[in-house]
Amino acid sequence: MLAPSYGISMMEQMQTMRDAWGIEMEMDINGTGPMPKPGKFILKSIKEWPEIVKAPYQRDFDFKTAAERDMATQILDRKEQLVLASGLGGGYFMHLANFMGFEGAMLAMYDEPEAVHEMLEYICDYDVWYASKVLDNYDVDIVGFGDDNATEINPFISYEMFKEFLFPRYKRLFDVANQRGIPISYHNCGRCEDFMDDMVSIGTRVWSAATPANDLNAFKARHNNKVIIEFLPRMFPEDSEGVTRQKVRDYIELYAPDGAFIYVSYPLSMNPDLAYLGDWIFDEAKTYGKGFYL
Repeated sequence: MLAPSYGISMMEQMQTMRDAWGIEMEMDINGTGPMPKPGKFILKSIKEWPEIVKAPYQRDFDFKTAAERDMATQILDRKEQLVLASGLGGGYFMHLANFMGFEGAMLAMYDEPEAVHEMLEYICDYDVWYASKVLDNYDVDIVGFGDDNATEINPFISYEMFKEFLFPRYKRLFDVANQRGIPISYHNCGRCEDFMDDMVSIGTRVWSAATPANDLNAFKARHNNKVIIEFLPRMFPEDSEGVTRQKVRDYIELYAPDGAFIYVSYPLSMNPDLAYLGDWIFDEAKTYGKGFYL
């Protein structure tokens, strides 16, 4: 996984707990990732966005030199391993929620749809510019986009709102990769299956962080196993090692028989106190999964 060294790096964001758009963040209790600090929103009204929301352009940034430097740090066998360019945008619902809070974001979609469209288009303009620069200079095999527009139970918004506000921006951004022939990995870790057929229609080839809250086997059947499920298991600190490993085996037996299924390849938590869970899961997925396919 390659994060281009442009702007504020992920490490710097973790150290300052502020993202590239100026949102103050804090780590969630399980260490799964930084979240907007409660109450620290930058927009009280969506109409304020032109004065407050500023895209983190660095138009004089030397992407070619950065690519040469960053690619040199990738120690891997390109015959056996793929380079994924991560963090290239696409989080249009999450931007809106991070700027205003979830309640404010959803009310804005109803009350001020024109302003929401204008702001999302502005953000998409930046994402398209940035993704184009990266993909034109970095030798990558797959590109990662993502948005979290669903909870564990249901999407935050209706299908109609997804199609009106989000889908056109996803398509604009995905076309940057499609036009260059680069496969797309799309991250969405909620029960977002309502939207996923549409996401496949615009180029998703890997559903990253797909969870068991979705009917994954039905999804695989609809798409003839042409879309890879990168599975995100749920971790439960109270589970013993034996229970945790058995769940891994159960998931593999449930979802893997006809292929197009892998476990997540990145850390499940940044909380060192929970590192043992990830160790158990990855070890079991590797050993049991290998035997399963062989």
